[in-house]
Amino acid sequence: MNAKHLLAPALWAASALAGAAQPPGPRAVFTRYVQAVHSADMPAVRALIAPDVERSDFIGCSPEMDNPTCLAFYIEQTVVKPGARIDIVSVDVWGDVLDARLEVHSPFYRQAGVERVIGNDVLRIVNGQIHAFRFVPDFQDAPTATFFGTLGIGPKAGNKLP
Repeated sequence: MNAKHLLAPALWAASALAGAAQPPGPRAVFTRYVQAVHSADMPAVRALIAPDVERSDFIGCSPEMDNPTCLAFYIEQTVVKPGARIDIVSVDVWGDVLDARLEVHSPFYRQAGVERVIGNDVLRIVNGQIHAFRFVPDFQDAPTATFFGTLGIGPKAGNKLP
């Protein structure tokens, strides 16, 4: 057997191994995130957050919290502890950016008089980890605007429910 015949199987095996070692893409990471939220698995949520994740603007984060702790705290307080149910309406991916249109149901929202909120989770996912995460409420949706207004956020800020 000559060297060319030995090289081809070695190259094929190396490319197969390289493909197997690829980190999960943005869709797979987002699916894991939603599954972890639904099962209230905060260790799984934390494992998806990159050590150098961008800082969340969540008001509940203290200055002492590092960025991954702040994002995990935001997720825990807003969707995990309240037992939110995330329904994915659509997902678009552009490179490492994922934009998921969501309908989110939560007892927390019902306490404010609305059944659900609508918005987009916008994430930057690199090497299988979340490097940036933002929820962008759809203030054109009346229940969403109403709920966030009770928190002092958005166009209906300051409008308390009776």
